[in-house]
Amino acid sequence: MNWSLLPALIAFTAVALAIGMSYLLLSRLVDTTVRLLQRFRRSRPVSCRPGEVVHQALKITGRRWDQYRTAALLFCVSLTLLVGLGRHGWWPEQSVGIYAAIGAVLLFMLGFSSIRMIQLVRYRMRLSRLLDTHIEVAQRLTEAQLRGNRVYHAVPIGGGIIDNVIVGSNGVYTVSLVTPPMQACESVSFLRRGLLFQPGAIRHDLHQYRKSITALTRELSECVDGSVIVQPVVIVPDCLIEESQEEGPLLVSMESCMSFVGWKDKQAFLMEDDILLINDWLSRQVLEHQPRSLRQMADCLHGQVDRPVLA
Repeated sequence: MNWSLLPALIAFTAVALAIGMSYLLLSRLVDTTVRLLQRFRRSRPVSCRPGEVVHQALKITGRRWDQYRTAALLFCVSLTLLVGLGRHGWWPEQSVGIYAAIGAVLLFMLGFSSIRMIQLVRYRMRLSRLLDTHIEVAQRLTEAQLRGNRVYHAVPIGGGIIDNVIVGSNGVYTVSLVTPPMQACESVSFLRRGLLFQPGAIRHDLHQYRKSITALTRELSECVDGSVIVQPVVIVPDCLIEESQEEGPLLVSMESCMSFVGWKDKQAFLMEDDILLINDWLSRQVLEHQPRSLRQMADCLHGQVDRPVLA
């Protein structure tokens, strides 16, 4: 093997990688500066589209993917120009072992960057599928609007996001989407304040959803100056809903997600004045500043999509 080309290839690769990493670090620095400056500006209200958090996560990951792609392009172009036109011999003479060690580090960095880009692409694909599911849920909830209810999407409350809130004379319903953790999951039931997927007895905690419902109940009760009962609904697509021995949220499939309109509790009924107050409060609430960092969005989307470690 001709080892004479090893120093040149390693040196040129190191320079090209430094150019790509420098661009990536500079772009991250610009993003951080922009986020810091936004804290001192009056925030613009966000839209209340179905799956608004998913829209925002796709926007952030899209910008991050553009940065990675541009950095990879700079690396490839720089390496090509250096190999074709670069001057040899400007690096200090070292033993083959040292060059091999440097080359191993460079290979590790290139491999790590490639894996990170692949995981980011896979995460964006999962987000796109999740957004399609949110849009399908919103389309099915239009039937509730035809029955005189009002539907709100992506309501920020209690440090989390409630996917859908429906308000009508029968009361207030919260409709949240939980996707099966695995494609092989066949059935789901409510057990011990969480969801149990079969086969495999995979548990899914509903702690954040319960916390958001508690916060919403408190806020709406203060809004109408009386007691408001919030009726939780969980949509689990592509799973058979089994009967539960415990009381919990109403579990429905995608096909039967509108069955909650038949779930009526006389204590949850609302007067017209209360409905007006609640609608006014929710209209202002959905315009609150949504979570902006990818980590915050991943926390809000917990149970709906898995975020790779390196994304």
